[in-house]
Amino acid sequence: MKVVAVLLAAGSGKRFGEKKQFVKLKGEPLFQYSLNTVNKIDIITDIALVLPEEDIERVKVFSFKNVIKVAGGKERQDSVYNALKQIEGADIVVIHDTARPFATERMFIEGVENVKKGWDGSITAIKARDTVKVVEKGVVKGTLDRESLYIVQTPQVFVYEKLLSAHQKARRENIYGTDDSFLMERAGYRITVNRGSVLNFKITTKEDIFLANCIVRKNF
Repeated sequence: MKVVAVLLAAGSGKRFGEKKQFVKLKGEPLFQYSLNTVNKIDIITDIALVLPEEDIERVKVFSFKNVIKVAGGKERQDSVYNALKQIEGADIVVIHDTARPFATERMFIEGVENVKKGWDGSITAIKARDTVKVVEKGVVKGTLDRESLYIVQTPQVFVYEKLLSAHQKARRENIYGTDDSFLMERAGYRITVNRGSVLNFKITTKEDIFLANCIVRKNF
């Protein structure tokens, strides 16, 4: 069975102020942390590393597995689709944002195992711990049921052909989602959840880099 990890590192860094995938934590660029984790997972056979087109040639990749470099697109969804088109013969595909450097081997493995059991997809998530309000124009309109709310992370794992089909459907209908599970859900596929972690946060701001450095110093 061919399982391919698509590692997304193609962001332009507009919100962060620079390309955060290349910011170094303890001497290694951020994207390399995800590569290091995937390299330890035997069931993942290949890696597609999605990078800004202008950085593809200069970026050096250190991996024990076969890695192809893919040029990113305008939006995250375009970057994933570009990678899916480059993958050949995959059975299962794992999508992961390299801005989440502390995703564990377990998260990848549990997602793959869920898909092997028959699910169309499996997403890493944690139950919401805080109360969530619906607010419109500064006015609180209601409170959501926390018991049924999950905070979604990556990695997300899918049957390759079904994810490709969901992306193609979205492109035909000019639909963009914030994650791949959304596209699968609207195409009618069955998605389950595997365990995430509060430490599997997405680096979005400079404050997040500060937290990441604290974790790296403590655990590495």
